[in-house]
Amino acid sequence: MKASYQPMGVASDDEIGIMNGVSSYNSITPDTEAETGNITIKTISSHQPARRKRCFRRHKSFVSGIIVGIFLTWARTIYEDVRLIASIIGSSSSTHSNTHYNPKLHTLNTLLHLHSQNRTIVSIGPRPYFLINEMDNSNPELKSTLQKCALTIKSFRPSDFVLGHRGAALQFPEHTDRSHDAGTRMGAGIIECDINLTKDKQLICRHERCDLHLTTNVLVTPLASKCTQPFHPAIGNLPATAKCCTTDFTLSEIQNQMCGRMSSSNKHAKTPQQYISHTPSFQTDLYAHDCPHIQSHKNFIDVVNANGGSFSPEYKMLDYQFTKQYTRQMFLKQVLDDYNHTDPSRVYFQGFEWADLYYVAKTPFGLNTFALDKNWLALTYTKHQLQNYLQPLVDHGVTAVAPSISMLLEVDKENKLVPTLYAKVAKELGLGIVAWTLERSDALSKGGGWYYSTLSQVLRTDSDVIKVLDVLYEDVGITAIWTDWPSVATFYANCKGIMLR
Repeated sequence: MKASYQPMGVASDDEIGIMNGVSSYNSITPDTEAETGNITIKTISSHQPARRKRCFRRHKSFVSGIIVGIFLTWARTIYEDVRLIASIIGSSSSTHSNTHYNPKLHTLNTLLHLHSQNRTIVSIGPRPYFLINEMDNSNPELKSTLQKCALTIKSFRPSDFVLGHRGAALQFPEHTDRSHDAGTRMGAGIIECDINLTKDKQLICRHERCDLHLTTNVLVTPLASKCTQPFHPAIGNLPATAKCCTTDFTLSEIQNQMCGRMSSSNKHAKTPQQYISHTPSFQTDLYAHDCPHIQSHKNFIDVVNANGGSFSPEYKMLDYQFTKQYTRQMFLKQVLDDYNHTDPSRVYFQGFEWADLYYVAKTPFGLNTFALDKNWLALTYTKHQLQNYLQPLVDHGVTAVAPSISMLLEVDKENKLVPTLYAKVAKELGLGIVAWTLERSDALSKGGGWYYSTLSQVLRTDSDVIKVLDVLYEDVGITAIWTDWPSVATFYANCKGIMLR
């Protein structure tokens, strides 16, 4: 056996170890008796304490390796959870705390829910980047912030700031399985179901009780004759008409014999097929051609649950004549009962009939309630009148008021978007503010339609929708926004760190 020669009189490393009370299994030293430089191997007895220390070091390294491996495996999950907690703490302590954060709207139950449900991989597509690239330089700070986020954010997370309006109804048939699924996949933390009744008193997701002639193919099915008002063709100056209601059919008939379609009608139609074949030019039939499935309320809950989302049921049936045998309160309770096994913090009840929300506020599901508002006369009220108008919501424990964008923003003398008096009073009363509806209309360069009618003078390109969103969040202080195409609001929420999961 070969080893390096060590001069006489100099102790080897192992010999030093022995003198210090530390032993190795073998020690190699030169044979001082031989003048030929031969090396002799001297076996040194092993000391038990040293052996224990070596074994301890080996086990310590092994355990450390396992811990590091586990940490690397769960690093992303740990990072996301820490980021969630930080965003909650940061929101509650920031200068915007009273404006952008309502503890009833976002709780740590979300964190627990994420670990018990599937996590959807968020995909926002190209639209947010397209709009950012199209932005002018009227707000260079905002544009720069969004551009930096576009370069640095590689994966996106769902946000409870983003509410999928009827799912993702800009391009998917509303309240179908694919629309609700698309909404969560684009990052909407909360998805909506407008709840109406069928003929057999089952709960179904439809925006209006009598909109089946607009949102399904019922007029070209054998069920058409059951409609409240069957199809009548256009004659001269008289438009084509039809009226088909959920209460005209059983749930089975709707789900098994009808298909969802893009909401539209052709007032010049001579045939039922012409009537239903009139999808607006800014939308598409790409996701509607193969019979999208119309969702019952329970189907909706299943789809959103599968994606780990939260729910926003809206009480409808506003034009329905309830009876003593089936009262409106029974309807309200029937909806509530479908969430018996759901964490109340994941359910955001909404409705235009504020008395419905007063009822919900007394239940465990009163944590999150949105009072929808389309009382345009409120924009003419004085501050005192607005306080008297909105105060009952506060008194009954409703957490937020939810008006249209045009009730929250106006154009000032300098052609800038600013909060309305309505928005200011709601904020002063401590109400959360939820706005509707983003990305629901034609191009802003064409005026943007009804949703932007009062703001059209300052909205010139599609990218101005981001400016609208920014003013709503930063100046009005909205806590959430309804949108028919969640990806843009999801990008904004991730960039700003708003209520991320």
